[in-house]
Amino acid sequence: MSEGQDLPTFFFDPEVNRAVNEALPSIAVEAFGILTALGDGATLVTVAALLYWFGAAEDRHDRAMVLAIAVTTLALVAGLKGILEVQRPLYAADPPLAFAPETYPGWSTPSAHAMGAAAVYGALAAVMGAGKRWQRYAVAAALIVTIPFSRVVIGVHYLGDVTLGALLGLGLVAVALRITNRSVTPMFALSLAIAVAAFLLGSEEYTTMAIGASLGGLVTWPLLENRDAEPLGASLLLLGLLVLPLLAVVRLLDLLIAVEGGFVVAGTVTVSLLAILETVGFAVAFGGAIAAPYVAAELDDSRAVRKLQRALPFSGRTVDPGAVGEDPTPEREAGD
Repeated sequence: MSEGQDLPTFFFDPEVNRAVNEALPSIAVEAFGILTALGDGATLVTVAALLYWFGAAEDRHDRAMVLAIAVTTLALVAGLKGILEVQRPLYAADPPLAFAPETYPGWSTPSAHAMGAAAVYGALAAVMGAGKRWQRYAVAAALIVTIPFSRVVIGVHYLGDVTLGALLGLGLVAVALRITNRSVTPMFALSLAIAVAAFLLGSEEYTTMAIGASLGGLVTWPLLENRDAEPLGASLLLLGLLVLPLLAVVRLLDLLIAVEGGFVVAGTVTVSLLAILETVGFAVAFGGAIAAPYVAAELDDSRAVRKLQRALPFSGRTVDPGAVGEDPTPEREAGD
């Protein structure tokens, strides 16, 4: 990684990280080190996907919007990181931050954890029906403050990184609520536009992942949004156990496989074959995640699914409170 840009202000001063870390008791620092995982990209995508799959069918539009926000967050943060190229405080500090990791990949500004937490948890608070509105917003606010602050405490982000990230994340929620009243498709289109622009501007920070996921959503969701699907929980569980690992497999292949070759676009932008494969892989994986409830519905009549459904701790199709205790399609069970 090159040295990147230096921003010697209060909001981009590694001494702020040092002061914050030293002001906290060791047990608090350890707690923040654990809580920061709640803002990991894998955690946020898993939460959004599970709620999309197992939520009530009538709320699927809102849950798909959260998925679209997550992808748009990836596109925006990847683009900004790759364009701004600000080095992390653990590399800029002199003397080094003894409490920070020795190495940490990627650029610093903005914080992906902060933006993702604000975008995903903020969106969930806005669209979910669990609890009272003020309770949802209180929980979301606690996460949106705690997760970004944890990044400062452990020395991997500046105060400016997490402030900018959280504001941008909340801004994405506001945009999504405005443009997705009728369809989530515009949000996927916005995500694709941001990701492509970032790639053309030279960002190499997860841009192929963002382009692929955006394409997967943009192609898959319009085909399914007007269809009904109410799969059994067991069907979703079996299919989900295949889809989520697929995302991890695509990312692993991205790291392990080197593919030579490529071509030049418009005489200036070089597109490698590996980038194309990555984009297609993430498009298929994310499109599969969106299609999962609809594909799972086709598995409802299988013996394995019905047997698993009887063993699950919830008897309804979903884990929503209103579904617990419902008898899942009793007519299918009569012949067993």
